[in-house]
Amino acid sequence: MAQNVISGDEIVVEWGTDGVTYAVIKGCKTVGIPEETQEYRDRTSLDSPGRSKEYGTGMTDTSELTLSCFYSKELYALAKSYKASGNPIYIRNTLPAMDDQSAGDTFVYQAFVNPSVPAVDVDGDLMTDLKLRPTGVVTWTEGAAA
Repeated sequence: MAQNVISGDEIVVEWGTDGVTYAVIKGCKTVGIPEETQEYRDRTSLDSPGRSKEYGTGMTDTSELTLSCFYSKELYALAKSYKASGNPIYIRNTLPAMDDQSAGDTFVYQAFVNPSVPAVDVDGDLMTDLKLRPTGVVTWTEGAAA
């Protein structure tokens, strides 16, 4: 099993505005694939069998997340322009190919971006946090077979 472990530093994290053309997020230290949370709605009634609660599925929500990147004026300016546009951007995470693949799996999602510069201690590096609010579905594409 240890041979199938994927190190975070092998994953390529990119962004773009059209879902076709992507650029690497320079200085990115974290990988972010939103978690999906399924909503369950209470469908219990007086007719529920055995006086047991009944549930049905509702909407799915994708969690907010933050990509931590080393600060550069270019990165911050681009992130601010994405925020100012009022439109979600595309984020793509490409994993390295596994033993039986010629290309790795990808996760793509859209998110609104809100950049910030968090507080740092004396020995810390200045960072830019890209706070992401995903919208829509996270698309997983299995990598091509070898």
